[in-house]
Amino acid sequence: NSPFILFLPHRRIILRCLPGETALQRNLPTAHNHHILALPPISLFLQELDMKMIVLALHVAISALQMRQSAAFLPAQAPFKNKKSCLIKNCNYNLVSFPKRSLPLLSTTEATAESTKTITAGTTSSNLGLKIGDTKGATLLVTNLHVSTGSNQILKNINFRVEPKQRWAIVGPNGAGKSTLLKAVTGLQRIDEGEALIASKKIKVGYLRQTAVSGSKKTVAQEAASEMSEINEAKEWMETLEKRIENGDSSEKTLNELAEAQERFANAGGWTQEQDVDLVLKGLGFQPADSDRLCSDFSGGWQMRIALARLLLSQPDLLMLDEPSNHLDSSARDWLATYLSKYEGSMILVSHDISLLSKSVNNIAEISGKTLLTYVSCSYDKYLTEKEFRAKTAMAEYERNVKEAARLQEFVDKFGASATKASSAQSRVKMIEKMRKEGKLDPPPMAVVEKRWKPSLVLPDPPKAIGETLLALHGADIGYSEVDGGAILKGIDLDVNRGMKLILRGPNGAGKSTLLAALRGKLPLMAGKRIENEKLRLGVFTQDLAQELDVTARAMDLVTAYAREGKHGDITVSNQDARGVMGRLGLGDDKPLRVVGELSGGEKARVALSMFALKASNLLLLDEPSNHLDVECIEALGDSLSSWGGKDGAVVVVSHDRAFCESVGFTHVGTVKDGGLIIEERGLQDRDWERYDISSASLPEGIVATGGSGGGEASMKQLTAEEKAELERKRKLAFNAPKRIKKIEALIEKAEEKVMEYEKEMIKVGNDVGKLMELTEKKTKEEKSIAKLMEEWEELEEVMTEMNSS
Repeated sequence: NSPFILFLPHRRIILRCLPGETALQRNLPTAHNHHILALPPISLFLQELDMKMIVLALHVAISALQMRQSAAFLPAQAPFKNKKSCLIKNCNYNLVSFPKRSLPLLSTTEATAESTKTITAGTTSSNLGLKIGDTKGATLLVTNLHVSTGSNQILKNINFRVEPKQRWAIVGPNGAGKSTLLKAVTGLQRIDEGEALIASKKIKVGYLRQTAVSGSKKTVAQEAASEMSEINEAKEWMETLEKRIENGDSSEKTLNELAEAQERFANAGGWTQEQDVDLVLKGLGFQPADSDRLCSDFSGGWQMRIALARLLLSQPDLLMLDEPSNHLDSSARDWLATYLSKYEGSMILVSHDISLLSKSVNNIAEISGKTLLTYVSCSYDKYLTEKEFRAKTAMAEYERNVKEAARLQEFVDKFGASATKASSAQSRVKMIEKMRKEGKLDPPPMAVVEKRWKPSLVLPDPPKAIGETLLALHGADIGYSEVDGGAILKGIDLDVNRGMKLILRGPNGAGKSTLLAALRGKLPLMAGKRIENEKLRLGVFTQDLAQELDVTARAMDLVTAYAREGKHGDITVSNQDARGVMGRLGLGDDKPLRVVGELSGGEKARVALSMFALKASNLLLLDEPSNHLDVECIEALGDSLSSWGGKDGAVVVVSHDRAFCESVGFTHVGTVKDGGLIIEERGLQDRDWERYDISSASLPEGIVATGGSGGGEASMKQLTAEEKAELERKRKLAFNAPKRIKKIEALIEKAEEKVMEYEKEMIKVGNDVGKLMELTEKKTKEEKSIAKLMEEWEELEEVMTEMNSS
């Protein structure tokens, strides 16, 4: 009569079978995308349920167990001979338990963020995670890997090796299986076939997931340093020995041990630990005062930065990052790219950020057609060229082989019955058969020749409003509470008019997202007024919208419910309409019918984008919309926004994605800085990006990051005193260049006028040699002055170009 515990991926399966459904739903505990249900004793269980349902429920439990998502009691022997003789309550039970987040093969250390793991492999045979074995010199060796979810195969026959100091990027469309591959390697996803090997237990593997995290009770600096295990262990042992000496133990053994501990601490970088932590935190956008704040004070996006800082500082031998730039602004992204380009260990990076990929990796692996294609010693730009070349070469070779086989077959058809040429015909038959056996007549694999499908997005026409202004803030003070330091922005005046496309720029932490939250009405004003047009239809798309979706609901149900419900819902929106929008965004086949929890991060973002696209709006507010979307979806969104709105719609965007922003075609640029807002009626310019991209600003003084060749290599060199002086001279020149160029233009124009006057006088004087010589000398002097001014102009232009691009 032991209680029977079942894990079920979706509660509806069991709720259809049980009485008291409402009570069960109210009391059902939830944990992310799954539910755990404790049922009554088996005797009661048998009385209430049909035997077929029990069998079904057990099958579900077994499947769940195989997926390693929770725990289940399973019968030691099959008791289902027939309905009458079955006595489940009398049979023996084995407890098979996989506690939450435990990994049978992996010992993990988890601190603040559940999204980061430091992993050590085991030796036991299993279908979960890394194992120790012969990697043939590689840091990581993946062989014949197959992964599926239920009946849906995600990856097949994956063969992949990561050599020491190689930096790999894994690319592919949303839902291709990039994150699944990392999860399979780390033990978070069951492997159907194959294995992932590392050489020894000494190999330290660090993994950053793309999901949100929760805070700890430590300060930011303490949490960031918490996984610097070698330094922390040496420091702890050193402090223990120092206390022992303070308590009177001054023996030679203790003193020697202290000396060894101090040497170990120094060699591990202990004396510069604080500086290293400060440098990484600064690079990721934290202010000096943030180091002493509690982690729990920060939002989810900043929690991800803390997790990333901790993982980078732990210096794993194999660093695995899944969309690390999703919650970073352009300054932090640029710093991260420079940091990763100098990473001394091995690295696997999953990202849709082209800039990050171009700068930080030197090898590319593409998931296409459920398999993996590798491009060794290849930058991202070179990969795009090489991919196209491989596809063209494979198709050309296939067409050539087919043409040759047709030529041979033509000979066989023509002379096969001829007595004199029968042997020749038979020889050609064998040649055709050999080509077929060698696979020369098989079409090239889809993974090689298929072209990336491009999604499309069509936004509904904006409903017409009354008057010009759709939404306004007048004298607005914006912040969260007096406890948090009062208003972040003060005295904000902003009128969002019809036809306006506004991009909000500014340094990290200036309050751009806070301003957007106030515009949408989510954040109450501390002072001032928020005024809506009576015909306002507000559409909102935020970077965290995909993470807020109900993971237990079907994707299509969420999309249709959002379109039909609410103040401006349209009940005529059909399931077919929803599937059409989702299909154009790449959510085809059965994906609209899947539970959201079964979709990848990028696919969830596409679901959120589908919701956004189905309801007509005349003002669109977008906060970092390119996060979680792949390149093709970002392009589709940018193209759609560029042609949307006309004179009736308006757009306000916060984004650090330059390619996306430049595709929209903004009419206004808003600068959020020092607690205020400045609106300029103009498009984006290069200086808008340079102003808030720190590139070398987050590096120590005197160190400059310079782009390298190949796979986005970057080098860093220490400047000499002479180089620093020259750099400062060029900076001053570039700063004063616009004014000086205007003055040069005026001087040249004046000198050219004098030259023309001298030439006219030379014509008038005729044969007066003395006067001609005097005029010629004056003319030559002005021409030399013009040449000198032109040289200075060219130098200023070159300096401005150099400073703007550095």
